[in-house]
Amino acid sequence: MAAIKPINLESDTFAQMKQDMTKYINLLLRLMQRYGEEKAALTLKLTVSLTEQELDNGEKGMVPTFEHKVTTAVQRKDETKGKLPGEYVLDPDGNGGYNLKPLSAQMDMFEQKVE
Repeated sequence: MAAIKPINLESDTFAQMKQDMTKYINLLLRLMQRYGEEKAALTLKLTVSLTEQELDNGEKGMVPTFEHKVTTAVQRKDETKGKLPGEYVLDPDGNGGYNLKPLSAQMDMFEQKVE
């Protein structure tokens, strides 16, 4: 007869989950050091299912299944920014596209021609 196992984090019921968490905590720390990141996240998802099954003695009992998933995320973001100064106006090209025309070639709508 198999030994009765308590359901708590100290029992061997969750030994594999604890090993996986230890492995990913160390991986996370290595990645943070490698990429010079100050923050990261480790997520543990524990899914518990209960299934009714017939036991050896003919009675029915609830059989639990514990599934775990450990994920890490190092927030690394690379970007480059650029900007085209607003010194141009859109000018339809007649074919459904546009050209950029210098603003200085456009007359301000408030500007009046002096004759």
